[in-house]
Parts: sequence; C-alpha cells; structure tokens
Amino acid sequence: MSIQERLNAVKDTVPHYWPIGSFIHHNPLKGFEDLNFKEALDKAQGIFGGKVYMEPSYYVNLYQQGKIEAAALEKNLLKPLKGHGLEAHFDVAKKFLIEISPKWKSFRSYGDLGKYEVDQALYAYLDEKAVYHHNNAWIKKLLKYMTLYEINDALFRTDDKEMIEKEVIEYIARFLDEEQTTLSMADRERGMFNAFKLYEGIEYHGDSQRYVEEALERLKVKDTEAYFLTHILKLHGWAGFIKYRSEDPDYFSQQQYPSSLMDYMAIRLYFELKYLKNKKIHDFELLDAHIEENRASVILKLLKHKGKLPGIYIDDMEIGTECEAILENYISDQLNLDALQLQLSKGVLGDGNMSLTEYAKFVELLRKEEGFVWLKSLEDSYIHKYVDELTAQNDAAEPPVASATFCLDVRSEVIRRSIEQTGPYSTYGAGGFLGLPIAFVEFDKAHEQFLAPAIVKPRNVVFEIPCESYEEYSSKKGISKTSKKILSDLKNNPYTPYIMVEAIGWIFGINLFGKTFSPRKTEKLFRKMKPKKPKTTYTLDKLSADDIERYVKKLHIRILNEVLANHHNEEFTQNDVEALWKHLVFNDELKLSISEELIEKLQTHYQITQEDYTFQKEKLAMVGFTVEEKVMYLNNFLTMIGQVDHFPEFVTIIGHGSVSDNNPFESALDCGACGGNISLPNTRALCMIANTPEVREKLREDKGIDIPEGVKFIPGIHTTTTDTIKFYDTDILTEEEMKKFGKVMADFNMASAASRDERATFLPNTHTQEDMMIKSMDWSEPRPEWGLAGNMGVFAGPRSSSRHITFNNRLFMHSYDWTIDNENADILTRIFDGPLIVGEWINLEHYFSTVDNRIYGAGSKVYHNVVAKVGVYNGNYSDLKIGLPTQSVLLEGEAYHEPVRLLSFIEAPLEKVGKAVENSIAKTFILNEWIRPVIIDKEAKKVYAYESGEFIVIKELP
Repeated sequence: MSIQERLNAVKDTVPHYWPIGSFIHHNPLKGFEDLNFKEALDKAQGIFGGKVYMEPSYYVNLYQQGKIEAAALEKNLLKPLKGHGLEAHFDVAKKFLIEISPKWKSFRSYGDLGKYEVDQALYAYLDEKAVYHHNNAWIKKLLKYMTLYEINDALFRTDDKEMIEKEVIEYIARFLDEEQTTLSMADRERGMFNAFKLYEGIEYHGDSQRYVEEALERLKVKDTEAYFLTHILKLHGWAGFIKYRSEDPDYFSQQQYPSSLMDYMAIRLYFELKYLKNKKIHDFELLDAHIEENRASVILKLLKHKGKLPGIYIDDMEIGTECEAILENYISDQLNLDALQLQLSKGVLGDGNMSLTEYAKFVELLRKEEGFVWLKSLEDSYIHKYVDELTAQNDAAEPPVASATFCLDVRSEVIRRSIEQTGPYSTYGAGGFLGLPIAFVEFDKAHEQFLAPAIVKPRNVVFEIPCESYEEYSSKKGISKTSKKILSDLKNNPYTPYIMVEAIGWIFGINLFGKTFSPRKTEKLFRKMKPKKPKTTYTLDKLSADDIERYVKKLHIRILNEVLANHHNEEFTQNDVEALWKHLVFNDELKLSISEELIEKLQTHYQITQEDYTFQKEKLAMVGFTVEEKVMYLNNFLTMIGQVDHFPEFVTIIGHGSVSDNNPFESALDCGACGGNISLPNTRALCMIANTPEVREKLREDKGIDIPEGVKFIPGIHTTTTDTIKFYDTDILTEEEMKKFGKVMADFNMASAASRDERATFLPNTHTQEDMMIKSMDWSEPRPEWGLAGNMGVFAGPRSSSRHITFNNRLFMHSYDWTIDNENADILTRIFDGPLIVGEWINLEHYFSTVDNRIYGAGSKVYHNVVAKVGVYNGNYSDLKIGLPTQSVLLEGEAYHEPVRLLSFIEAPLEKVGKAVENSIAKTFILNEWIRPVIIDKEAKKVYAYESGEFIVIKELP
C-alpha cells in the first residue's frame, strides 16, 4: 500500500466536520456504520475511550419511574444469558443490574485491603487472566494511541505535547481562517504544506507525501496506519474539518487555499521531529531499547501519566523505592481489590449457587452487556407504547379550510397539533428542503447557500432579486457595512485596546447593557436601525442560450473596460474592446496594439479565456428550472406527503428557522435538511412553482394531479424559538381571498400562543410567553430553546394515524401514503435517502453528545471562542469542538436529552418497506441497526420490528 492509501484506510475513523456557520448534525461514528451498532460502539470505545452508553444508575432510575418496562428488560437480559447457558441465573442477573451495578465502584476500596480475607482460588483465576504478567502486552496496551512525543513526556516529565499541539493549532487556524481576521496569512494559495514551509522557513523541495514518508522513516515507525490514526485522534475535530473541506470540490475556501489530511500529517510530524530532535529517545527503536532495560519504570510512569496510578505508589517512586517492588505491590493490590469487589458484591447479592470464579465470569458478561441491554429495553418500551397509540382507532377530521405543511422537525409537532385544535385545518410533514434542492443566492449576497441535505448537491441555482426600489435599504446597508468594517478593523488592530473604549465604547455599551438588562427594548431599537429588505422574487425560469451568451459576454466586457481604464493610457472604443474579447476567448486575430504582458494578465489574473467563457455559461445554465423540472419537483413533493387531491383553498408550506443572540451554534437550530440554513427560500420557490398555471396544467396532463384554479399556495416561516409564523407573498391573493386568509392567520397566531404556553412548561427558567420571547434576544441566554433535544423517533405515515397523539416534540413526523407509492417504493426511498438520513445524523449526534460530552460533544458554551469562522474551541486554543454543547443536551449536569436510537415507525406493507431499504443509500445503517425500524403493516394486520438481521412480528392487529 502507498502512504496515501494507508492514510485513507484510517481517515474515516473521524467524521466530517462542517463549518459552524452551516452546522450539519452528523453521526460522530459515521465511519463505523458498516458495522452492527453494538459492535461499532465496542470498537469506538476502544479507540476514543469514554462512554458509549449512559451510566447504569441512569437506566435504573428510568426503570423505577416506569419508563423502562419490566417485560422489555427481562426479554433483553435473557438473550445474552441464554447465549452463554446462564438463563438459570436470570433472577440474580436482574438483581445485579438493578441493585449492584449502579454502585459497583463502591465495592472497590483501598480501605478494604487487609480488612477481608481474599479467596485464593478467585485470586488465582484473576491473576491468570490479567495482563499484568505479560509485560510486552501490557506496555503495548498502555502505549496504544500515544505519539512518541507523548511517550517522552510520560517517561521524562516534559511537556512537549502542550507546545506541539499549540503550534499546530496556531498554524492551521490561521491557514484555515475564513475572514475572521483582517491580518490574513500570506501565500495560502500555495496550499497548506507549501505555505507552512514558508511560515516555518523550511528548506524542503518535496511535497507533503514525501515529507511524511521521510518523517516516518526517521521516527522508525513500524505500523504506519496505526500511527496515522494516533495523530488524527490528537486533534480529531481539526482533522475532521480538513477532511471535509479537502473532499468537497465545491467548498470555496478549499478552492482558494487547498489543504489535505496529508498536509496536516506533514505539519504534525514536522513539529514532532522538531521537539524530539535533542531528546534521548527520538525514534521508536530507541524507545524499544529503553523499555527493554526499564520495564517496571516504564509501566509505572505510563500508568502515572494516564492517571491510573494511585498516590501511594507515586510516593514510593518519589522516595526512590525500587520500581520492580512498587510494581509488584501495585499488581498484588489490584488483584486483591478486584477479588474483594467480587466477593463483597456477591455477599450483598446473596447468591450461593455459583462459585466465586463462576461469579467472576458471570459479572464480566453482565458488565459487558448491560449498557446495550438497558438501551434496547428503553427503546422497546417506547416502541410498545407508540405502536399501541399509532394503531388505535381515532375519529376522522373534518374537511380542511387550509392545510399547512411543516418541516418534519420535532419542533413542529406542538405547533401542528395546536393548529389542528384551533379549527378545520390539516397538517403535513416533509423534509425541510421539500425535495427541492437549490443553490440559493440571497439578495445583496454574492455566495451560494446549498439548501439541501449535506449529501445532496443542488443542480439548480436560484437568485433572489428585488421587485421594488430599495434606495433606503442600500443607504442603511451601507452604513451597517461601514460600521462592521470599522469594528472588524479595530478588533484586529494592535492599538485597539488604547483607543476602542473611549472612541466607540458607547456603541458596545448599548449592546452590552441593553441586551443584558432590557433585551426587548434593545431589540426594537436595533430593528429600526436595521435595513429592511425590499420585496423580492426568485429567478425560477431557465435563461435562453442567447441570454446566457449575452450575460457572459457582458461580464467579460465589463472586466475588460475596467482593466483597460486602469492599466492602459490609450482610449478604446467598444468595438476595440469587443475585438480584444474575441481574441482572448475565440483566438481571433487581434489588430490592436496591446502588450503581451497585459494580454497574459487578462488571461491568467482576470480569467478572460475560452475556458472561463464555457465555465460561466455552464453556471448560468444552472439558473432556474425547466417546466419539466418544475413539474417533477412539485409532483415529488405532493406525492411524498400524500396531498394529491381534495386541495383546500389555501395550501400553506411553512419552512423554519431559529432566532437567538450571541450563539455560535445558531445554525444547529435551523433546518438540518437545508444544510443548517433556514428553509424559507425552498418554501417560497416551491409555492411560486405551484402557483404557475403552466406547471399546473402539465402536472394535470402528465401526472394526473389536478390543482383547482382557485387554490393558492402560500409560503411561510416558523420561528422555532418563539413559535411565531410569518407568511410571505400574500399579494397574490385577491381582496376577498385575503379576508379569508386573514382568519387563517389569526387562527395560526392563536395556535402559536398555545404552543408557547405548552413549551414554557418544560423550558428552563421560562414561565410566560414573554420569557420565551426574551430568550431569543438575550445574549447571555445559553439555552434559547431546547432545539432538537429529546428527539427519539420518526413516524412516516398518514396524519390520521398520529393526529390524536401528544408526542411532546419528540418525533420527526413525515407524511406518507403508501397507497400512492409505486411497486418500487420510489417515494419511500426518497424519504429514506433524505429526511431519514438527516434524522439519523441528528439523533446520533444528540445520543453521543449526551452519553459522553467530553469525547463526542462540545463542552460548555461558557468557555467557547469562535475560531477562523469555522468552529469553536476552548479558551485561546484547543481542538475544534465537534458535537453539541452541554447546554443543548444537559440540564444542571443531568441528561435532559434521553439518548436512544431513532425509533422509525413506518406505516406501510412490509414488502414495500423492504423495497425502499434495498434501494436506499441508507441501507447500510438501517440493516446495521443504527436506527430501529418498526413497520406498521395494516394490510397484513401485523407490526414488525427489525432485530438481529430479520423482521419479527411484535404485535397482531385486530
């Protein structure tokens, strides 16, 4: 294998880390999804350490509350016992899980040494299976995932790790900066490693791959893949971001300033060699020799470095006691403590049918299996509860006056229920991007936003353009941009501390004190100062070939005019400029007198070339949709949610977004299916398409879906922080229609108020609707909303099956009518390929950020600083924080989010679901049980659950 192949073999251990500005929820163990969930968690724990399940006491508490059913626990506990022929000890096993395991550590105390007699047969058994007497294996285990500089730190009390990681972070943060600082690093366009050579003043003429090969040789690394993984794990957040940007060809910063994991590895190895240069042990052969001569000392120092050596042994080391004697005492004490832990716990358990040796094996099995047993029991309890509710009989709803389609986001559950209780309204759920992936260019912005799931690359570009004058907007915007530029420059100016307080302190004073003590009034003040965007529309129609050529030519001509005016004394007519353009683009003969130097600059620096002409035409060809594409996307949307007939007069499609202040994780609260952005552009675009007569006519002719002429599609936005709903483009309504729609808006406002009242009962420090509004404005508020915390499942099926159920914002709800799906299950496959994948990412990020926030989460927001506009780290430097902050999943140190896998309830025949699974790109994680599929097959009158590779019947329906 080449060195690149060896790096590729381990890089997927860390997931992609998307920039925080478009925060993408992700499964931290994405690279393990080719394994069964349980097996993957065992492997990940061996690599990352930490926890992969909650503590036993957490599950026992849920069991005692009745959330975990006794029948579910007993069924799941019996399975591993039967697998080892231990089912006769079921009662003891259950008692161990509930009474002994939560206080397991309390049975292991140094105070018990000498207090109780140790069973010698048990001691001999533990001694035989322990790693202690196999020094090579023990040392290998202790050295696993340690770099050579970390080993030196452990053996010789140095602190090189701190300095190396600091230097690595300082460089990569500056190189990867996305305009957070005005003092940008020079030469970044050369690439990460080439710029690094200039940054460090290194005289080296090879590329990063060659440097890495040479560095590994100098270090005498034996297992290249393992050492690559070791280095990746040191700063796996930064590694994940570099991996993401290097694998996304459309990422603009990557195009400008290329980077790769090989570059990153070269930089890390450079600093490792730099700091090891004058060390006694500067390669692994020297380390092996040192270990051979100092085994006991090495083991003790490694244990101490990892925090596994109690103080009594450290004291002995400090006073010069022989290391062999200290290690012998340590081993003896550990075996005695392990034996006593088993003896004392067995005494409390009161089981006399097993010998202590048998009991040791029994406990080893239970300790290994208990996390998964408890997790699955909790999941099974919820499955049992919701299957009963989803299969219960309920009353039919009256014909609706208006319908409302929301994102399937769990936060839409309460507002949907409230709307339905307010009047004759029907609601639907769909992926927030509505099956309409677009590259959106907002008015007054120059960059695209990909409004689609992260795995989907939009093929259609949509521009937002004004349809009324906007002089006042431009004026206020100009002032705002100037103010931001001044503040940005001052923040990055070395003289800032000297002048900022007196010069502009009053500006910050209003913000600081206003947003802290009177956020409502301050928000109103700054809202008046904020420029109001003019009324806009979208470019939804395709440009003609002639239009595309004209626009590209116009762009090039404009650039030529500006360059010639600034770099040439002679005046040129437009005919001259056009002749120059034809020469540059089509290689026509040029009769003008222009220097070759300028010609070359126009081609290389300003890109006036045939290649750019073709590229720009291809880009413009992506603008808008053909009529056929419009019909396809509208048909896909309507069939996906099952709204294909009996349309009410008003069909509202409501996107969502969140509002909070001083919150780097704000985009995590926006639409995950829109790449961490608000989904309003998708809703407006789809409504504009649906209101087009030509599209409706073709939809009726080609797809058989008849939308009556009087039906109007109205877009809106649901602000999840405050549950307010705002509608757009209502000017398409007649005066009479507007009166009717006014009643709809009034009812929806009532529903919003009811939703706020309900949510205020479980949001911390919130008692009134006003409290909730203030949370969205208060910049000291770490928890403006609970966001997606609490998510635990998804229901894909008709609303009639779930309308009567209160889910408390815990389920993603996607509308689906299997009767209009085809034999190949294309509609359900699309749901699996988009919304289900996003749901799994959201669910598992919450799961792992809750079970071990130190390993998989982002820690507390209190210590976060935004770095390079790509993420957050702690203090002045640290790894990029890859998961969710504690404030998103914990409350007062305890888990608020309840970590379970995504319980996926699908109402459809089993055969149809099987087709969708087979066709879906989500097949791997479905079959490997990273989610829990539950199939409600009302045709067969059976409910199935997927377990251990097969669908089993869990309920017969009447």
